[in-house]
Formats: sequence, C-alpha cells, structure tokens
Amino acid sequence: MASLTPLSKGLIGLAVVGAMASAVWHLALKERFNTPPSATAPSAQPAPSEPPAPSVTPTPSSTPPPPSEAAAANPSGGLSPQEHAEQGRRWMESGDFAQARPHLEQAVQGGDAGAACHLGEMTLKGQGGIAADQEAAAKLFQLAQSRNAICFAPGQ
Repeated sequence: MASLTPLSKGLIGLAVVGAMASAVWHLALKERFNTPPSATAPSAQPAPSEPPAPSVTPTPSSTPPPPSEAAAANPSGGLSPQEHAEQGRRWMESGDFAQARPHLEQAVQGGDAGAACHLGEMTLKGQGGIAADQEAAAKLFQLAQSRNAICFAPGQ
C-alpha cells in the first residue's frame, strides 16, 4: 500500500471538512437563514400601532443645511464626531467638498469609521483641496476597516 504525502493528507482533510460543512448547511442551517425576517422573529418587530423609528433623517441632497458662521469658521463647533460625519456627508452630497473636508477630518479624529470612508474617497479622487493620493486613501480605508466599516465608492 502506498503512503500518503502530507499534502495529500491535507487535501483529503479539507475535502472531508468541506463535505461536513455542506451537509450541515443543507440539513440544518439552510432553512434557518433563507427564511424572510418576518417569519423567523415576529416579536422583534414593533407593534403595528407604533411607527418604526427612522435610523437616518432624510434631507434634500441638493442643499445641505448651512452651518452657522461660527461653525463654518471653526468646524469643531461643539459637534460630536457623528454629527461632524453627517454634516460632512451632506456637504459631499451637495458637491461642496471643501466644506465637507474639515467636518470629515474632525469625525475621523473622533473615531467615526464612516467618515474615514468618505475622506478616503475624497483623497482617492483628489477632491476638497486634497491632492489625489492612493496611499493616503488606502490608509484611510484601512482605518475604517479597523473600526469595523466597509467602504464602497461609486464607480465611474
């Protein structure tokens, strides 16, 4: 009888583990994860009488609310990192990247991962007075990833 090399033993082990995972998926987990959320957890939904709370307040993308003169001169203006990120996102949506940049920088310094994504996108494209720099953008995307966020930039 021929002896098996370590590589062949590893490949056989990998095939066995894959087959076991496939069997577990088809026998137990497939029904659990492929059902609509309303069928699996009716108690997690709010009662029909109370309206669901919106997670993000929609605002018109054409004109963001203008910041006060003090906040425009000093972007920190007593805002939280999340508020800075939201304000920067609104400025980005309106196309005013120069106004968005200080808010996003403050939010990134405050630990906001989404702001790191937006600032990375601006850095990648060279918007808002930032020179286009792939390495600096990659660092911002990695920073966002380290804060458990995944960045998606629209393609052109």
